Amino acid sequence: MKLLLENWKNFLNESVLGDYEGDLEFADDGDLILYHLSTSEDLTSLDPKVARERAKGYTQREYNSWERPRVFFFTQRGQEDTGVGRIAGKPYVAKVDPSKVYPLARDPNNYNTPENKEKFKKIRQEREGKPPYYPINIWEMIATFAEEDGYAGFIYKQPKGGLIVAIWEPTAVEPLGTDFYDET
Repeated sequence: MKLLLENWKNFLNESVLGDYEGDLEFADDGDLILYHLSTSEDLTSLDPKVARERAKGYTQREYNSWERPRVFFFTQRGQEDTGVGRIAGKPYVAKVDPSKVYPLARDPNNYNTPENKEKFKKIRQEREGKPPYYPINIWEMIATFAEEDGYAGFIYKQPKGGLIVAIWEPTAVEPLGTDFYDET
């Protein structure tokens, strides 16, 4: 068992998520454990398109900066949003393959380059008809390339600490079964 844990830590340090090891929780099978709070009851899946349609308040403001449908997850139980504090709602837990989560700040695949900006303008023009002189939304550009490479979302640090995972694919969830902010 000790060897298994050592090998797992070595894998994490070599993986794209290694920078976040201390702030992530993993299931026994190696999946990343994520938490979501929702006002909806009895969910079995979180669909980003539905989340986009029902966005309110703080989440709605997030969509003003980037329109892509996505669902936000915390990486630790009891985590508070650094912008708004504790989030009300029923807690859900998801397990996600860590290789499907792209580390936004580290950008190991170098999606945020001048060459890719020009490539993205062409992709965007083909898909949406937007002329190349329109400003580029960096989040959408990186998400587009990450999605092409098989990623389902990305992970990033909030300005005052804490990690958030934004996933743009439907994600299976189950109720946490206890209070998300329970400190016992």
